[in-house]
Amino acid sequence: MSEKKKDIENKSEGLEQGTYEIIRGRLNKYGDELRNSLSLLNDSRKSIFGAVETTLLTTERITTENKCVPRDMVALGTHFIFGYNVHIGLRSGTKLSDVLSVYEYKGRGFHHQDYSLINDDKFNNDFEELYKYYKNTQFSRFAVIGPYLYMIFQVGQSEKDIKAFKWSINNDNTISYIDNRSDHEVVYPDQHEFVWKRTVRDMYKKGKHPHISIEDRVFVETIGGDLTIKVEDNTADGKGIYTETVEYKDQTLDDAEIYYAIVGNMIFLKIKPYKEDDFRYIIYNEKMQEAVRIDAIENSCVLLPDDHGVIFPKGYYLQTGESKVFELEFGAMHFQRTIASSNGEDFLYVFYNNSTGTYVLLSYNLIDQEITTPTVCHGYSFFDNGEFCYFMAEEEAQNHHAVQIWQTPYKIAEHGLSSKNGSLISKIGNKNIVRGMAECHEILNLISKEDSYANLYVDIVKKATDIIDSYYWLDKEDTHQLKNPLEHIKSSAASAIDEFDKVVKIKKNTKEEQGRVNFLFKEPLGEIKRAKLDHIDHFVQLLAQLRTIRGQVTSLKELRYVDLSLVEEYEQVLSEQNELLSNNCVNFLLKEKSLQYYTDKIDGFNKSVENLKKVVELNQLEEEVLKTSKELEM
Repeated sequence: MSEKKKDIENKSEGLEQGTYEIIRGRLNKYGDELRNSLSLLNDSRKSIFGAVETTLLTTERITTENKCVPRDMVALGTHFIFGYNVHIGLRSGTKLSDVLSVYEYKGRGFHHQDYSLINDDKFNNDFEELYKYYKNTQFSRFAVIGPYLYMIFQVGQSEKDIKAFKWSINNDNTISYIDNRSDHEVVYPDQHEFVWKRTVRDMYKKGKHPHISIEDRVFVETIGGDLTIKVEDNTADGKGIYTETVEYKDQTLDDAEIYYAIVGNMIFLKIKPYKEDDFRYIIYNEKMQEAVRIDAIENSCVLLPDDHGVIFPKGYYLQTGESKVFELEFGAMHFQRTIASSNGEDFLYVFYNNSTGTYVLLSYNLIDQEITTPTVCHGYSFFDNGEFCYFMAEEEAQNHHAVQIWQTPYKIAEHGLSSKNGSLISKIGNKNIVRGMAECHEILNLISKEDSYANLYVDIVKKATDIIDSYYWLDKEDTHQLKNPLEHIKSSAASAIDEFDKVVKIKKNTKEEQGRVNFLFKEPLGEIKRAKLDHIDHFVQLLAQLRTIRGQVTSLKELRYVDLSLVEEYEQVLSEQNELLSNNCVNFLLKEKSLQYYTDKIDGFNKSVENLKKVVELNQLEEEVLKTSKELEM
């Protein structure tokens, strides 16, 4: 760290702390206490219910009779069906073994089984007819929807041309064939768990810079060459918090297609400017007053649990403004299903690309409120004990297919010590503990927010109150008395509400004064660059200006919330300019008759004295003499 930066920081720390800063310090202190208590509670929870981390166990291989390109796999208890496509060549027909194989998963290995699991005369007949009458048939994927398993085959050029074989999944994980007329049942769930609304003319606000009002919460337009998002209903100017160029600059307000959806403090915008081919997708966060473009929500966008935010094939966006977008390029991905862990802590979101057979799996942790690294694969299975297998298909057909095996928390049943442990945590239950901890982490996230977050302290008070009222066990020793720091956080945030209003006014005044001085700071620097400096009066006037502005810059240090590093920068520049100008002035004074200007002025004063007739004239002359005297002192 430079000496200059240390000096600035020392000066900042030396300023007397105001009430607001003290309250903020208390909030951070109690936030640390809450975080420590949560860490202790999490350790206690894991010791009772057990903790399963997502870890790679091993890599095994599945061997198929023929060289093939695998497409998908589905688990049924300890068995699973492997689906693939074999290049037939000169063979007259397609056999079941050319498309499907059955394996038992045992001891983290894959053991080939006979076809008794799927041996059904009606199915065998339907299978033979499918490949007989549809020459380009290819196995596509498996789908489990409710208590049914579907084997899906693509029979035409389009991925929508499918035939689906429907099976009923029995309680003992065997399956019973139903029919091959269930294509219409193979549908994805809603891809957007909110409804897009189209803007109408009643929302238009006219003016010099017209815009469309999205329920008076945000304002949008695509005119004048830019797509602009504004947070103020101000049509007098076109400034906004977010802009990007559009292709056709001369479009009118009603030329663009604009849709929106509101989820909490997130406003989703779907905008297609005039004559453009694609929609643009933007998320505006009302609390943060920020807008971010995320086109990845085009095909699917799903709500996270407990109103945390949304998740999409490439990442997530939370109500608090945190977001992450992964660099994934797999075309149009569609949401397929959600898998919840038995402990209520983890949620797996599965997205699928129909044309490539690619899955993207995103795991969201309710407590940490983040997503781990995405899993990309061509087929996967979860077994009852939470072990997870997946593979990536090679472009070339092969007999041996590498499969990674991972341990995950996605077990069919919760395995812990709750049934044998009589502690309070055991009685409360893992899911309830997890939910309470997740809400406490929301408090911590709010405490870390900047003051610009709208109604920050009101939200902290509300959230803390809701948590305290919702969980009876917060004040218990077994749960590490989370209620104590929560009560302190609630009280401190309530005190901060009024103090923050004062701080906002002070910051506004400081910003205005800093802006005024900044304007004055630039003026003499511009004049110095333009000045000819061929007359002593030029030097005197500029040196006087520099002295005045240096005084005003120094006075900025007395203001609270001023940018001290900027003030130091001003002082450095002014000092350098003053020294340079002073040296040039000395060089000018060394010239003969450099002070002739003042000699002439003094002669003029002497003559004026002889001609004085009124007291007013005498006072005016006295002022001129004093002014000249100060210039000579300079």
